[in-house]
Order: sequence, then structure tokens, then C-alpha cells
Amino acid sequence: MKAFAIAAIITSLAVPALAQGDPAKAEANKAEEQKKKESEQIERAYKEMLKRTTREQPVKKTDPWGNLRYASFPSRTLVAVK
Repeated sequence: MKAFAIAAIITSLAVPALAQGDPAKAEANKAEEQKKKESEQIERAYKEMLKRTTREQPVKKTDPWGNLRYASFPSRTLVAVK
């Protein structure tokens, strides 16, 4: 019974020490949370920027060969081959 009482006392003293946690881990968690918040803000800003650019600048259809084609087709004349 004495062993049980001693074990209970030791564990009751150790529990508050474990509850405090490691200060280095707490700082690491804070740094992780801050990085996560920053990345979320960056993602939101990026998505908003994409929405603004697509609304402001409509997509224009371009014809890369447009300047090589005739504006109006030349009239074709029939030439007799001799």
C-alpha cells in the first residue's frame, strides 16, 4: 500500500510539470501558426488579384497569322494556258 501511495504522490507532482510543456515547442507552435496565417493572407491576396485582373481585362482573341493574310482576296483572273 505504501508503494501505491508513493507512486500516486510522484505522479501527482509530475503532472503539473508535464502540463506546462516545453517552452521551445510553444515558441515553435507560435511560429508555425504565424507562418500559416501569413500564407493564408498571401493566398487570399493572390486570389483577389486574379479576380481583379480577369474582370478588368477581357480576353481578346488574337489571330497570329492575321497580318500575313490578305485584307480582301485579290480577284482571280483566268489565264489561258497555251
